Amino acid sequence: MASFVLLFHFDVFAQDDECGIVNSSFVNGEKVVYKVSYNWFFVWTDVGEVEFSVSFDSKFNKSLLHLKATGKSYPFYDWFFKVRDLYESWVEPVTLRPVYYNRSIYEGGFTKENEYWYNIDSSNVKIRIRRKNGPNKFVTVPISPCTYDVVSSLYVARNFDYKGIEPGKVFPMKVLMDEEVFNVGFHYLGREEKRVSGFGKLRCLKFQVDLVAGDIFSSGQKLMVWVTDDDNKLPVLIESPILVGSVKARLVRAEGLRHAIECQSN
Repeated sequence: MASFVLLFHFDVFAQDDECGIVNSSFVNGEKVVYKVSYNWFFVWTDVGEVEFSVSFDSKFNKSLLHLKATGKSYPFYDWFFKVRDLYESWVEPVTLRPVYYNRSIYEGGFTKENEYWYNIDSSNVKIRIRRKNGPNKFVTVPISPCTYDVVSSLYVARNFDYKGIEPGKVFPMKVLMDEEVFNVGFHYLGREEKRVSGFGKLRCLKFQVDLVAGDIFSSGQKLMVWVTDDDNKLPVLIESPILVGSVKARLVRAEGLRHAIECQSN
């Protein structure tokens, strides 16, 4: 849950020659909700929810997709570790190139704000960072093409070309976090069936994703994610160790999907 989105038809898809991304997996109106569980001393407990939504928005005189992720702990657990997280990215509708990113989190009393203004033509991002209600810090970070933020990277990953892939295939991605660009690898492990309450048994693609050490994760830890083996490429289960214990997010609700879920297994 921690630092763990055009109601019109595109008749022509403009291929992103540089990054090779064309959005064909989701549309305006998609909304998916995950229940987050925490494991400590071998006991799994549901502690909160994360919601991802896609909507059309006009920003900076552009027609963009607004990719929004909100995370919150359940009221019963607020006394222990209150979470109110907001992550959102505005991206080009077809190529998913980010234009603006905003992050505002509250986690157990710790607060952080981030804003990114992408200048693709100048190959840099202007960043505002504010921690624990302190002063604003402004920096400019150089980036190479095809660099994404945390939110846009999740949706870009749903549009990689997975046709005919074999276990061991790695999909690299550059992800900007705070003031640094990290090379993150999506390692394909193979196909696997997972039973998801409310959706039945689903045929999934299984990936191992590199994690970046910081406030939540330790160095060398890996995140496991299962996505539907259909045109949605929708994550249905995510598992990861954290500094203390481990967390799991499982899909509990999905609406406005671009494609019908066609990976149910008998």
